[in-house]
Amino acid sequence: MSKPFARIINVYSRFIGFSLTFILPAVIIVGLALSTFNPVNFVDATFTNWVNLVWVGFVLNSFILAFNAILVTLSFDAEVNKLTKEGTPINSAAGFRNLERKYKASNFYLFIISFFALLSWAIFTLSIWGVENVAKFLNLSDSATDSFSMISLYLSVSSMIFTIAAAIAIRIPSISGLKVGTMVKYYVASRHPYVLESLFSDSIYTLLDPITRVYFIKWCEKISDNLEFDFAPAIQPPVKRQRIAVQNILVLLYLHFRLPNVMDMDTLRDELLRIVPENKVDYIMEGEQLNIERWIDIFEHLTKETKEVFLIVDRIVLTLRETPEIIDSKDFWITSAVPPIQKKDETQDIVFLLFNCKKGDTDPQKITMRFNGADELSPHDFEIDFELIPYDDFVTIPKETDELLTEQKRLFVKLVTGILYQGTGIWISVHSENIGTNLIAIDFSTADAPIETQIFNLRVVKDIKFYLQSWGPKILASLGIFLPILRALLGL
Repeated sequence: MSKPFARIINVYSRFIGFSLTFILPAVIIVGLALSTFNPVNFVDATFTNWVNLVWVGFVLNSFILAFNAILVTLSFDAEVNKLTKEGTPINSAAGFRNLERKYKASNFYLFIISFFALLSWAIFTLSIWGVENVAKFLNLSDSATDSFSMISLYLSVSSMIFTIAAAIAIRIPSISGLKVGTMVKYYVASRHPYVLESLFSDSIYTLLDPITRVYFIKWCEKISDNLEFDFAPAIQPPVKRQRIAVQNILVLLYLHFRLPNVMDMDTLRDELLRIVPENKVDYIMEGEQLNIERWIDIFEHLTKETKEVFLIVDRIVLTLRETPEIIDSKDFWITSAVPPIQKKDETQDIVFLLFNCKKGDTDPQKITMRFNGADELSPHDFEIDFELIPYDDFVTIPKETDELLTEQKRLFVKLVTGILYQGTGIWISVHSENIGTNLIAIDFSTADAPIETQIFNLRVVKDIKFYLQSWGPKILASLGIFLPILRALLGL
């Protein structure tokens, strides 16, 4: 099958066909309901042909969706095999099975929809045009024939309701998802380390779906070669400079995404040239795999799905722009993102950034974090130890903060990236089955003295998505089963 044709089918399925899965059944059901309460004879040829035409359109649309599922599955398998032959066995990547299961489950549901769509249309056709032949074959009376016709009609409507129930649970995958990382919506990071040496780059690496993660690794390797000497020249060994370079470039791209008026294209290019050679800048901004446009798409998705990590960056930016002296006011600066509400059946991310502000202390600082949570929370109680990198001139904030607010953007970018590099991230995922308020206390301390204790409530609620996904298909499926039985018992 040619790729252009497959893409046309995929675009139709995603943007038109999926909507028609809900619209066409609604039109049919409304039409049948109106025929019940209006003096229109249901067996009138014009009305019957109109309903039949819509029903045929519904069946054809369902078959197109099922055909698209075949094309997408073939594309998925072909790309996995291609990556394996190129030396990247993507099916062994962390999270791949979870991604593959969700990806192919959506395709399987499309076959269920097409089956019930065909079944509903076949029963409808039988109830209108074939009931007399069946009645003769079974030797039914006129009243029994009418009842059989009505039961067949309601069975056809019930089968169609099953298709709506199945459609609620699916997404239409993109046929080009593997190559460009658009399958990220199917991937949910299920594991991550509590302590992140690099809050920003480690977080992004954890959040990326396995496909994009492969390209991210290649991207990092390429931009880490031949670093410009102007970039962090005092940082040794070179491997450490490479890690800082990757994080700083990610921060630059994020600032461009988040604050394009501050980090415009010219400023972005100038900052990138300070870190990597010009040919690497072109690769980052216009490359085929993870260029600036692709990173904007990734950031747009991640800032919606995992706000907490990026809230930390935004708060660093806000603090440096408005009150930078706050960062230097204590020996340790802690900023956090703790969402107050957790949706039922979802895991909530709690993120902290700890920054060592003790000037003149060249030794790493050992920190202990104690987490104490309500009985219904998972995790409940635990304790971890970790080290903070010593403070150095890489992130020295001017004594006169007006200088920071008025000087060139380079100093501002240097401080944001420096604090992220110097700081240590703590990322905890909390889950609760308890509807209501859950108390959490988090305590940070050194061996000599306490640093800070944060106490907050995590409220768990049932959102509309929970009700739709949990009860919508069940109600519709139950209605589909019991509707013809109820009609028969009531003699309607």
